[in-house]
Amino acid sequence: MTMSERIQNVHEKWYKGVKYKSTLEADTAEALDKMGLPIRYEERVLTVFEGFRCNYQKDKVRDIEYKPDFWVGDIILECKGFETPEWKLKKKLVFKYLKDNEPDILFYQIHDARKQLLQALDPHWNYLGYAIRVTSNKKNNKGQAFTHLYDSVAMAMANLGLEKRTVGPIVRSLMGIQEFVYGYNWKLEKLKI
Repeated sequence: MTMSERIQNVHEKWYKGVKYKSTLEADTAEALDKMGLPIRYEERVLTVFEGFRCNYQKDKVRDIEYKPDFWVGDIILECKGFETPEWKLKKKLVFKYLKDNEPDILFYQIHDARKQLLQALDPHWNYLGYAIRVTSNKKNNKGQAFTHLYDSVAMAMANLGLEKRTVGPIVRSLMGIQEFVYGYNWKLEKLKI
């Protein structure tokens, strides 16, 4: 019995020729793809607890492994709608493993592939080699549109006086679904190194 079979309302979904274990995973892959980020899905296995043999048990206690859903740079994105008791325990082992072995790796558990995904990645665009390009739909007296690069959507919103607005439409703009949001076009731009 797979995890998908044990949890109700979890359905496998295909996106661009890859079968994802859940709709949330497929939607996350689509969001990353539409933002122009590479999709690195389940590419690495972490052994978060090493197996061992003990005197009073015939069989070896097996390793406990964890395969993160997505990697964006050194950021793990784990897609979880409902937390099972097994996941709650494994997550503690993952945190301990990362703390002891790979402290530079960041971990985010996301429940939706839009707003929460943006909130997880937004503080890290510069580290990942990206910036947010914001261009106004209004032109100045010279016929030029305002355009500026920001380190994050949050910084751009604060600078433009939009901090009370919702980020959902901005995520759609970053994905290329909606062109102008709050009078600006929002794009994720790869920085030249």
